Amino acid sequence: MKVKSSRGIFLSIVAMLCIAGMDATGKLLVQTYPIVQIMAVRFATFFIIVMLIASLKGDLKQVRSNIWGTQVLRSLLLVVEVTVFILAFSMMPLADVHAIATMAPLFAMLMAGWFLGEKVDRRSWIAVAIGFIGALIIIRPGLGILSWYVVIPISGAILWASYQVLSRHVSQFDSSATTVFYTAFIGLIVFGGLAPFNWVDPTFIGWQLLILNGLFGAMGHYLLIKALTYARASTLQPFNYTLLFWAIAIGFFIFGEFPDGFTILGAIIVLSAGIYTSDAGRRMSGLSLIASKKEFNFIRKFSNKIT
Repeated sequence: MKVKSSRGIFLSIVAMLCIAGMDATGKLLVQTYPIVQIMAVRFATFFIIVMLIASLKGDLKQVRSNIWGTQVLRSLLLVVEVTVFILAFSMMPLADVHAIATMAPLFAMLMAGWFLGEKVDRRSWIAVAIGFIGALIIIRPGLGILSWYVVIPISGAILWASYQVLSRHVSQFDSSATTVFYTAFIGLIVFGGLAPFNWVDPTFIGWQLLILNGLFGAMGHYLLIKALTYARASTLQPFNYTLLFWAIAIGFFIFGEFPDGFTILGAIIVLSAGIYTSDAGRRMSGLSLIASKKEFNFIRKFSNKIT
């Protein structure tokens, strides 16, 4: 079980790297192309990859779902979540939206406990809380006077958490290939139907960036879905904060954005939260407890001798 959980954690971290790459290419593309067009190409690329893999395996039947209604609902949640955050970015500062979005792991842990019956231990709660504080230090939002606008990104965070919890739920009935197929297919139908009305002819470099954006998105969603087949949704939540690490690294190497001291401090706090809840962290905590007991016994024996 521990090996499987470790594998899920690793896949989750790599998935966050892919999502960071998707966000970076999206940041470049959105300056020229409509968001609907970017999303349509992303899901089209995703769908082609899914069907290609299914064809190479010689088993197109693997896309059949045992709970297709839940699969459609889960995929639509992702589509709505993307739209909600796009709306939030158009109405609020970017930093404010990201600050509120970091609440998603907390929502996911609650939902995993309520709907999946997963036991959320004290260490996981502490880790997510610490990661949340680290995320706030990194982005340092200035929310000012709260308004009803905050309901939008909060809704997006709830939708993202719901999407992950449902992905974990469907993994108990369908293969990861089936889940990935529905994610790509539903997204392609929705955004593909809107793209012709919001289309700008891409240049050669534009097509390269659009396809690369789609590849990053496809790999990110596939690896996240795969990770949820190995580990509980509540276990993976603290590691979703590693997205901030990848964003800092990509921002530095591609956009020349050098992180300041507060950003580095926040990143260290986020990493500490992830280590704290991991199996390695639990082992280190156990060793520390054993060491503390030995030290206490030694001090007690020594004090008895000198008295």
